[in-house]
Amino acid sequence: MSKVFNKKVLIVLAIIGIISMVFASSIFASSIDTDIWGQGRNFISKGNATISFTNVWNDLKPIAQIVMGIGLVVLVSVGSILGVKYMTAGADDKAKVKQKLIWFCVAAALVVGATGIFNIVVEVASQLQ
Repeated sequence: MSKVFNKKVLIVLAIIGIISMVFASSIFASSIDTDIWGQGRNFISKGNATISFTNVWNDLKPIAQIVMGIGLVVLVSVGSILGVKYMTAGADDKAKVKQKLIWFCVAAALVVGATGIFNIVVEVASQLQ
């Protein structure tokens, strides 16, 4: 069965290849500007613009604040839900909730730690400029 399947796949690929060669569009290289080195130099010179740290910080600050706000809202809501589950759970369920609380603490440390790392990177970058 696999030999028949392989033959069918090869036939389909051959047909697709023949059709793509028949309907391929023509490309005329003479219509392209021949000053490729000049175009390359222009492209590189446009890319050497200096970027102001204050402009980047002003663009990133609102995004960072929104992400941090969303992260804190999620942390507070999940923490509240886990706390209520812990208070209302029986003996066996409390162990399961405690395991979830461990991962909650890890997630909280990551969210708050990421904010701290971001602030450290911003301070270092501002002093380097």
